[in-house]
Amino acid sequence: MEIRRMKYFVTIVEEGQISLAAKKLNMAQPPLSQQLKLFEEELNTKLFERHTRKLILTEEGKFLYEKSIEILEMIEKTKQEMKEISSGIAGTLSIGMLPSLGAELIPEKVKDFHRKYPKVSFKVWEGDSNRIMELIENRIVELGIVRLPIDKDIFDSLNLPSEPIVAAMSENMGVTRDSDYINLEDLKGKPLMLLRSYKGTSDYSTSVDAVDMMKSSCIELGFDPTILCESSNIVPLLNWANCDIGIAIIPKSAEKIMPHSKLMFKQIINPEIMSRPSALIWLKNRHLSSVAVKFMEYFR
Repeated sequence: MEIRRMKYFVTIVEEGQISLAAKKLNMAQPPLSQQLKLFEEELNTKLFERHTRKLILTEEGKFLYEKSIEILEMIEKTKQEMKEISSGIAGTLSIGMLPSLGAELIPEKVKDFHRKYPKVSFKVWEGDSNRIMELIENRIVELGIVRLPIDKDIFDSLNLPSEPIVAAMSENMGVTRDSDYINLEDLKGKPLMLLRSYKGTSDYSTSVDAVDMMKSSCIELGFDPTILCESSNIVPLLNWANCDIGIAIIPKSAEKIMPHSKLMFKQIINPEIMSRPSALIWLKNRHLSSVAVKFMEYFR
């Protein structure tokens, strides 16, 4: 089985049409069609059902596509590791992360990692947990830092420390700077802006997040919180808080997202509210690059 033909086959699957695959491979369509035919003859099986406008994978084709991805990744990993043996660890690490954790957790680790492995570069994507999981499933990134829960049938993970929830506000919210803490009851009647994740590919909807815990904690103290805004993006909440619109309720790690703002950050107590635990995750059974494996060691 030729690796070259396997690469052709994977490209055809991912592009959906031989013409598009030929364009991506910088080759003419007839030779690519011939290579696909020879590949099917070599395997003595039909890989596609031919329709007028598109190709549809047969069951055999689906199986071969999954195996081909694994084989090609292993080959690339082996090439990279051989290169590293002679020249040291090098390459690009693609990683996805939540904006809050990216501001607090990642910079120091990247700084140390880059000092030790100067030939490694990074590609970084930001988004909510569901978006990061989608990027990992689509093999756009190797590693992701997300809030739990995750689908353990799809991802492996390394748990990270949990963190408290804080209130971010300006002095115009009627709270002084004399303490790093604020009682939850002191937020009664104040306009609150909460960080909310929304259902995506994960099993998030089965969990309780900080918004729900915040609301239930307020009710236990005998009042309904005044919710001005809910957002899946933490940056607008901080911007609005900085403009005196309301008080952003966020994970403590988000304090460094706007380092030059006029915001005060006060940890909520009585009761203390913790954010959902976070984790470093990767696709189960995927062959990770040596760069990714080395980077993971910084979180163990």
